Amino acid sequence: MKKFWLIVLVIILASGLVFGSCAEPEKTTTPTATPSATPSATPTTPAAPEKTEILIGAINSMTGPEAMVGTEHRWAYQLAVDDINAAGGVYVKELGKKLPMRLIVVDDKSSIPDAAAGVEKLIKLEKVDFILGSVSSELNVSGYSVAEKYKKLYITTTHWAEQHRESVAQGASWIVTSFFAAASVVESPALALNTMPMNQCPTKICVMAMDNPDGKFFGEAGPPEIGKYGYDVVPSEYYTEGQKDYSASILRFKAEGIDGLVWIGSSADGITLVRQMKENKYNPKYVHGMKGFWPVEFAEALGPDSDYIVHDGHWAEALGYGRSAEIAARFSEDFDGATSVTIGNFYSLVEALAQAIEVAGSIDSAKVRDVFYSGTFVAKNTTNGDLTFDNTGLYEIPPVALQWMGGKRMPVLPTGAWTLKWMPPWDER
Repeated sequence: MKKFWLIVLVIILASGLVFGSCAEPEKTTTPTATPSATPSATPTTPAAPEKTEILIGAINSMTGPEAMVGTEHRWAYQLAVDDINAAGGVYVKELGKKLPMRLIVVDDKSSIPDAAAGVEKLIKLEKVDFILGSVSSELNVSGYSVAEKYKKLYITTTHWAEQHRESVAQGASWIVTSFFAAASVVESPALALNTMPMNQCPTKICVMAMDNPDGKFFGEAGPPEIGKYGYDVVPSEYYTEGQKDYSASILRFKAEGIDGLVWIGSSADGITLVRQMKENKYNPKYVHGMKGFWPVEFAEALGPDSDYIVHDGHWAEALGYGRSAEIAARFSEDFDGATSVTIGNFYSLVEALAQAIEVAGSIDSAKVRDVFYSGTFVAKNTTNGDLTFDNTGLYEIPPVALQWMGGKRMPVLPTGAWTLKWMPPWDER
């Protein structure tokens, strides 16, 4: 019996040990680490890399129908950057030093979609500080629309003053333009004709323009602006860029007695037109070509057939602004004696940007934009004169008119140093 109870006691004691294992375990306290006398390091954002250059992006027509003008355009931009760097660069007050400029060029292929894509690439991939525009109004409209999206300053020429004002009125605020009003350019053929006795001038004039926004803008402004000087101007004729046959228009001009033709278009199209005028024995006494008639390739391709044709221009060495004589000489050296009526205008854009950066004391796009939009900024002594920008970032340049003769450009406007010569019939040359 005793043995029985002894066994029971052992079982109970054993059960107490098991039950005790189900009880709440004794809490233990984990020792708290003693704070270190030296605080732990706080993660920091890496410092931005030091700015060593000003990145200038540019869209340029290296290929496509605008490539002839694009060559001069690109050359002038690069020369201006090189000259500014050779003089020590651009002083940026916020950084307390001068920085060189570096030009990054993207081919817009003379194409509206490629102009937009080019600006996107310059901003997102190349991380440029500013953008310089291309060689035609429609390309610039495409380009600066992207710049507006990213709030990046876009400085350009070849963008009509009227279009600039309209864009700003609609909310654009990142574009700077130094160019003509379309009305003043279209007016220039009449002003050139006015240097001659009225009874010798053409009796009927037609404006012929490419069928795109740039051409439509010109074609609408042309007849009233020329007509207000007393000339009979018929409704404008439109054509498709890259068109290979202009004979239908040429034959109509012959039939209607149109003896004065004002044209706007690319060099390639202009060369085709003049060749077909000769083939069809169309003999106007006055032809004034805008945009595509000024490149050296136009005169080289046509040879003596380019004689007597008048063209507009952005600039003329004879105006004597800034370093015009020097850059004209350098262009002639680089292009086998050729001359240009665009390079001074393109060059002046880079000069204006450099001066605006120095006034702003910054390479922040918004701060430089504010300088151009201040209404008081004047880019002084550029190769296109003193550029006085209004409070919309616009400067209107004066147009010029020159006549091709023997491969040279003779200044009809604004100097009046050359007496206009009428075009003789093709078979009398």
